[in-house]
Amino acid sequence: MHKRKSFANDPFVAKLSHVYAFLHTLTDFPSDELVTPLTRSFIQSLLAELSHQGLNIPDPFILFPNLSFSELAQAYTGLFISAVPRVPAPPYASIYSGGDSSLCGRGLAEAEAFYRSVGFYPCCGDEPADHLACELAFLAHLAAKEAWDVEQDFLKRHFRPWFRVFRGRLGRADPHPFYSMTMDLVNFFTMPETQPESYR
Repeated sequence: MHKRKSFANDPFVAKLSHVYAFLHTLTDFPSDELVTPLTRSFIQSLLAELSHQGLNIPDPFILFPNLSFSELAQAYTGLFISAVPRVPAPPYASIYSGGDSSLCGRGLAEAEAFYRSVGFYPCCGDEPADHLACELAFLAHLAAKEAWDVEQDFLKRHFRPWFRVFRGRLGRADPHPFYSMTMDLVNFFTMPETQPESYR
């Protein structure tokens, strides 16, 4: 298993709460901010640091140097929102928890119970609170409060079981490299192990 460590040359990523918040942004519906030089530079520095640990994730900006907002929006929609004959990988815990593949089921109830336990009130727009981006926002909240026991419990009992299934389903859909990279990063940073002190 790859070990997470601090990124000494990048103060933004030195805090795990900021990493989770960034992953929240990457997994939400894309905005123009995802294709700015600043975001591109941050992603590339993050991938470079991870490569030093032996985790080699392809850089989507090398594969697609002119990557645009409209391309990401189209890819996001086709993977997570609307596609024929079905959406390849809906990003909701309830789809993969409880066995009935329905929205607003057990996965949502589990997520909301964790949120209530620490007084977290998610702002997910029109999305149910078990959307992947919303759960990453919760992890950012926990890391910011240094609630490591709750974070590990949430990862082990709720997040990792459904995310593993979701990620496998997404991989079979041949996703856009930007979203392959995004899910590889989410997978790496949500491994349910003790957080190194340098991330806290």
